[in-house]
Order: sequence, then structure tokens, then C-alpha cells
Amino acid sequence: MTAWQEVRDLVVARRVKALTDRVAVLTEAERVEVARRLPELLAELRENAERKTREDWRARLLADYGAEDDWPSWLRSSAQTAARSAGRDGLAEFGTPLRIVGAGTISGPAAAVAWLARREFAPRWAAAPPPAELVRTLATRPAAWQADVAVRLARKIRTADDHVIPLALALLRTCGVEPPRHDPLVLAWLSAGTVEDDPLTDTLLPRIFEAEGVGRALREERLTPAPTLWLARIQWLLKAGKVSREEFLDGCLSRFLRGGDAVDLRFFVRLHELLAPEPHEAAARARDYLRLLPTAPSAVATLALAQVRRTGPHDAADVAEAIDALVFRPEVKLADAGLRWLDEEVRRAPELAGETASALATAFAHTSYQVQRRAARIAVKRAAAFGGGAATITDAVPSLPADLGAQVAAVFGGEIAGAETPEAFAPAALPAVEEPDPFPAPSLDDPHGGWVGCERWLAAFVGQAGGDRTALRERLAAFSPLDDETGPWLDASSWITALAREVVASGSDPGVPEPAPVDPLAGTGFSVTHAATDEDEFLPRDWRDEIFRRVAELGVFAQRLLMPSPDRAEPRFGLSLLPAKYRTRNRLPDPRNVSGPHMFLLRRFAELYDALRKGALPPVLLATPTSMTGHLAPDVLVERLEVCAAAGVEPLPADLWQALLRLPRGRRAEAAERAARVGSRAAEAVAAWLAGGGLSDPETGVKWGYVRNARERVFDDDELTRSPNIRLIPVLRAEPTGHDLVDELLGEPSRWYREGYGQAMEWWPAILPSHREVVAVNYLPHLLYQWDRPGVYPPHLVALTQADGPAGEATALVLAYFLAAERPEAVQALLRMAARGDLPGAAVGRQLAYLIRRAWFETRPVLAALTEAVHQGAHRQVWEILMTMTPMLLPGKGERPTVVHSELVALTADVASWTGAKGEIPEVSSHAARGGRSRFVRECTRLRDLLAPEKTEKAGKTEKAGQGAG
Repeated sequence: MTAWQEVRDLVVARRVKALTDRVAVLTEAERVEVARRLPELLAELRENAERKTREDWRARLLADYGAEDDWPSWLRSSAQTAARSAGRDGLAEFGTPLRIVGAGTISGPAAAVAWLARREFAPRWAAAPPPAELVRTLATRPAAWQADVAVRLARKIRTADDHVIPLALALLRTCGVEPPRHDPLVLAWLSAGTVEDDPLTDTLLPRIFEAEGVGRALREERLTPAPTLWLARIQWLLKAGKVSREEFLDGCLSRFLRGGDAVDLRFFVRLHELLAPEPHEAAARARDYLRLLPTAPSAVATLALAQVRRTGPHDAADVAEAIDALVFRPEVKLADAGLRWLDEEVRRAPELAGETASALATAFAHTSYQVQRRAARIAVKRAAAFGGGAATITDAVPSLPADLGAQVAAVFGGEIAGAETPEAFAPAALPAVEEPDPFPAPSLDDPHGGWVGCERWLAAFVGQAGGDRTALRERLAAFSPLDDETGPWLDASSWITALAREVVASGSDPGVPEPAPVDPLAGTGFSVTHAATDEDEFLPRDWRDEIFRRVAELGVFAQRLLMPSPDRAEPRFGLSLLPAKYRTRNRLPDPRNVSGPHMFLLRRFAELYDALRKGALPPVLLATPTSMTGHLAPDVLVERLEVCAAAGVEPLPADLWQALLRLPRGRRAEAAERAARVGSRAAEAVAAWLAGGGLSDPETGVKWGYVRNARERVFDDDELTRSPNIRLIPVLRAEPTGHDLVDELLGEPSRWYREGYGQAMEWWPAILPSHREVVAVNYLPHLLYQWDRPGVYPPHLVALTQADGPAGEATALVLAYFLAAERPEAVQALLRMAARGDLPGAAVGRQLAYLIRRAWFETRPVLAALTEAVHQGAHRQVWEILMTMTPMLLPGKGERPTVVHSELVALTADVASWTGAKGEIPEVSSHAARGGRSRFVRECTRLRDLLAPEKTEKAGKTEKAGQGAG
């Protein structure tokens, strides 16, 4: 047996240790031969994996589908994809032996590294195997060759989980070469964890201060309650004297001075805390600490300030510059610390007051009342020292609130700011309510131009199909064959193509193959399951008997119904069978697998296709809209009924129902009388519909739910907590009409997304143009999670605002979603609804609050959108929104007010003043009553006083009376 055959057999057998021993003793000629034949072995292993997968798939498909000609095209494609994937994944099983052979035989370092780093040798879903045998093989190569390979392999690292990391680190440790300067190598070394007596520590640990991404990689390191991995390791190295404190202190400062956000620098702040500089160490670096005060993240600036304050004395100019930087910062804690420092310096050395007066003036304009108050107190208390800077302080007095300004002006003079006045308000006029555009004339030009193009094409097709078929056939000859000749057709394009092909080549559609009459459960047991509410309980026997009866009606053999599952003593039943009418030659999908409006649309297409094949097309379609909203004028419908009656043809059922659903809301007595005179059954139905006012509004709404421990729960109305697994639960309950098509359309949408749901959504508002809330309810399952499924987009919102009918919680939620998502179309939609008078303001406010409190949306984008709407003329409608939204978003028990809360109340107060609103908001009054001078409390007080001035005046008189009695 040749050396190549021995090596090959050991690789195939995956005998790693034996392979390492054999490769180590290859002669030079044998190495060359093995290296030359490695690509051959690679191809063989890949082909074996692909062939095995193809054979497994073929056996399964033959068992399930019979001869290869009967296999669905999508399954063929899946089998091919699986085979290719198996070829890639199959090599990972042999990754270690293949890398050992390459490491021991490939002569060039670059070629060897390319072989060792091949991604197909790494397991896709598992960690890289230990590299011990690989390192043993590499150790047999020349030292210079090893060093070259180690450096090249280290430079191959790109991410912290790269599959070459274990080998690269092991090789660097073994051969002793200096690691290359490569930031991903540092991150990889850190992520791999600590190693006792690691020879890489001396080189790589000091690089943590310069390598990009280290701070983010180590952001979870903690000092308390005990140091975590790397901080503990560094602590031990410091105590053992193995690393330099000076070097690490300088490293932290250099990293701080380079800048970065708080997350990037968090680890280095904790490392600096661990180092705990001595006073002399801090004093030596005082200039660097001072440089950090103006712009470093808050944690870094706090750290730097602590070090500066424990050293000194400092140069007066440096002190003045540092205090100026601190009081300019927005963080209250740092600005307040700067003022305390200023007070100490002026008390210690009054001659410095002139240099710090500008810092005091800066503090007067701070956004925090607490900072302004401290600055005012210092100015008054140290007035004698500030003589040289009095002009600076006098000029800054207007920056203070009126009460503080009065205190400082009494000593320094200056103009006191007036009381807060509302922003001048000059709203634009709401947009004019425009009549919708008429629907364009029928045309065969653009069958794939959205719902409008499809409706025009269908109207033109039906109108011309009864005339010159030859001309129509020539016009439609360009249509391509269908992609799927056997399965259901789920989109309008497929049906339109089928209609065209039937005209061009009548009878060419072979139809869906008739399934053989077989027991669908032959050779298996089955069971019926149900979802218990609290614990797993079996169905009552009478329920099970009814299930068995219905399953028997579907053709399941009787003896199968009593057969228990082979792995359970008590049968638990889990059975889903396709009803018999959907196992026939039908192009329609199972209605359980598509959305209700989409299924209604498909039924329209299906009946047209069936009528075309039977030669029973009507002369005109009833349902073609007359308005771009999807509405159909009653008089036009009656004219089309007259055309059908004159031809002696009854309209198609789904076409008739779509026409009825597109009629405007309300009774139309004159059109009803005219329809009644037509004399057909369809005309009688239309007359009754027009006289009775059409479809009554179903019960609609939305419930907010979430999933916890694999169970769905529903929020209480006042429950305002965030959850990572939010679900929108549609509510749609309609009185049965007795007509299957309509009852199916008005069925409650599934709360759980299924593949197939959410298609043709741009069509839905035109299916129910007088019942937009029903459409909005059907949109809900597709609203929040859109990255891996059909989603609701701004054009769908626009269509809802242009439709008719009550706008309830579902419509409000769709509008609220786009307002919170910062889509400009949302503000325009709000303005249109405001102009029409059908904006559900309270519902929009409620749903906005739920989106912010329960989901992942933020308050500021909502405030920006509402502010824009206010200035565009919708101030009264926005007030309705804020009346509901604001109390729901105020801080609850245990929550602290934030700047965003202040901005929310400020906007609410502004809109209240602009609209002249009255009426107390108890939650706002409660916050105002707590007192204090924070901006939040001041804004709550302003809003309370605007809404209930009589109550405020009465409370003031009561307070004065109490003081007088005292």
C-alpha cells in the first residue's frame, strides 16, 4: 500500500492520532505526492456526501410521491439545495484530518494557511475542535516555516468567533513568534479566555488600549461583587508584579483621550477604578485628567474630576477652564460639582472670582433648575468677591427663572425674565377634502399594475371575451406559460395569465391531478389534542365522539379511529385533514392558509376562470369600481345589471357580492327602485341591499397580548409594561349573513401568522371600501413584525384613510404605528382624517401609548409628528390624542420623571393653550401637587392651571385663608 493510500484511508476513517503519526514520518517525496493529491480527496469526500444526501431524498420522495415525474418542482429544488449543502457540511466531518494532512505536506506557508483556513473544514453549528493534533503536526515543520504560518494565520482572523482562532493562538504560543499587530487578534485572544502562564500576555495585554472594539467586547466585565474574568486576571498580574501600573494607568488615559461612547469606555473606567491611582500618580497626570472634563462621557468625566480634586494646587487658569467645562455640561451631577468647586475656590482665593464669573453666568442658563438655583445662591453669597465680574453676572440675569433672577438682580442689577408665555401659534389650514379620482377605463395594457391595473384588465377581458375572440387571442398571445401548472394559484398574476392562456390555447390547462382514494393515515396511529387552559386534560368523551364522526365523513377508515398512538397507552389526538372539497381538481388553496380578503379575491378569479372554460362569462363585470377608493356608484351597478338581464345571463356570485360590498354606505331608495325593475335574481338582491343600507358594521377591535412560558396572555387595559413577545389579537365578530362568501370574508383573522397569510394586501381596502375597520383588523397580524413576512406599509394606511366607515381601535393602531415609526405619510394621513372629521383621536392616543409602553417605540418621534400635525392645522384633533395619551405616559409608581416626560407635558400644555381646552387631567394634577422646581413639575403645574383655573384659584384662596388663620 502506498503512502497516499494509507493517508487517504486514515482520513476517511477519521483516525486523527494515527494520521498525525503517519504524516510525521512521510519522506519528502511522499509529502509532495500527498499534497498533490489532496484536491482529489477533497472532491471525492464532497461528492460522497452529496450522493448520499441525494439517495436519501430520492428514497423518501419515491415513498411519498411515487415516480419521479410526479415530484413537485419545489421538492426537486429542495433536494438539490440539500445535496449541495451536504457537500459543504460533509467536509466539516473530515475537517481536522484534512487540515492535519495539509499542515504536514503543503510546502509553501501561504498555501498551507489557505488550506488550514478553509471555511468548509469548520463545523457550521459547533465550536472548532481542539487543535492539539494539528499543532503536533505543525511542530514537525521547520521553525521559520512555523513562525510564518503562525503570523499569516493570525492575520486571517476577522471576528471573535472565527474558526481559525484556536489553532492560531495555539501556534503563536508554541512557536514563540511575536504576534502581528492585528486588532481582531487581540479581540479573539480576549474572547478565548485566560490561560495560566500564557506567553501571549506580555505582548497582547498592553494592546487592549489601542485595539479597536476591546471596550465593547469587555463591556460586561464587573468589579462587584467580585472582579470578573479579565479584571480578576489583571488584578492578579498587578499584585504579582507581572504588569506595570504606570503602563496601565497611561493606557487608560490614552484610551479615554481617544474618545468613544460610554459603552466603549465602560471597561476602562472599571480598570482605572481597579488601579486606584495614588495621589502622586494622579498628580503626574493632572493635565490629562483636566482635558477629559469638557467632552468625555459622564462616567469618564466623573472619574477625571475625582482625580483632579484630590491633587493640587492647580494653575488658576486651569481651574477656571475646568469649572467652565463642568458647568457647561448637561449632566446635573457634573455641573453641580463644578459649582461646588467654584464656591470653594472663591472662598479660598477671592481674587479668582473674576476668572470664574463666566462659569457662573453659564450656569445661569443651565437646563436644570437645581443648577440655576445653586449658581444664584453662590452669586449672592460671594457678591463681594465678584465685584470684578459683576457686569458678566448682571448680563446673565435674564437667563435665570424669574424668582431666581429677582434674588440676583437685587444684588447685581439686571433685567429679570418675564413669566413663561406660550409659544405664538399660527396654524395652517387643514387640507381641503378632495373628491376621489374616478376609476380609469377598462384596458388590457397593464395587467400587473397593482390592484387598479388588474381590475381594469379583468373588466376589459370580460367585455371583449364575448366579442371578437380572434382579436383578443392575438392581443393575449404574449403571455408566458405559468410557472406552476399543478398547484394552487395564489396571486392575481397567475390567474390573469391562466385566463389569457385559456383564450390563446383553450383546454391546455391539465388541471390539478385527482388524488388517489387512499386512507390518509394508513400504517400509522393518530391522536386528537386540544389546548387545556391550566393543565393537560383529555377532551370530554362526547367531544371526541363528534370529532371521530366528522373525521369518518372525510373518508378515514373506521378501524383507524380507534388505533392508539404506538408510543402512548392513552391516545392523545393530533390530526389535521384537508376537507374533501379541497382535495379535488381545484386551483384554490385551503382557506385556512390564506387571509380572508385574499381568499375572497381568489374566489372571484376562480369563478371567472371556471366560467371562461365553460363558456359562461357574463357580458360585463358588475364589481369594477367607479372610484379610486374602490367604491362603485349605485346607478352604474344598476346599468350593468340591465346589460346582463338583456343578455339573459345572471352575474357570477362572487362578482355580485364584490359589487355589493363596494357600494357606498347608507340607503339609496331611488337606485333600489330602479334595480327592482330589472327583473333578475341578482337585481332583486341589489335592490334589497340598496334599500336596507347594506352590510351592518361588525364588532371590531384589538387586544394586546404577549407570550410568556410558551403561553399567550392578554394585557389588562391599564397594564403598561414592556414585553419582548408582543402580539396583536384581532377582534372581528360579524352576524352570520347565510352567504358563505361573505361569512368567510368576515371571519376573525388568525392571531398567529402562517405562511401564505398577508398576500395582495394592497387590494384589501378596495374589497371593503365602506368598512375600513374590517380591513384594518385584517392588517393587524402583519403590522408589528415585518422583516420576515408580508407587512403593512404607508400605501395601505393611505388607502384606509381614503376609505369609508367607522374608524375604531384597529384603524387607530395602524395610524399610530406609522406615527411612532417616523413615517412622513402618517402625518399627512392624520391631517386628511382630521379634515374629513373621522379621526378617532382618543383611540389614536391610546394606541400610541400602548406602542410606547408595551412595545419598542420611543416617545420623542411621536411628539415630533404630533407637533408637525398641530402646526398643519390639526391642533384640536391632536388635543384629543394628547388627552388620552399623556396620562398613560406619565411616570408611574417607582418611576422618575425624565426630560422626555417634561417635553410631553410641555407639548400638551402648549396645545391646551392653543385650543382653549378645559377639564382636569387627574394624573397631571397629582404630579403638580408634589411641588418642587424641576421642569417636569413646573410643566405639570402650567398644564393643570390652564385646564382647571377655577380649581387652582380656589385652592390658592384656601391656602391663604389657612395662613391668615395661623
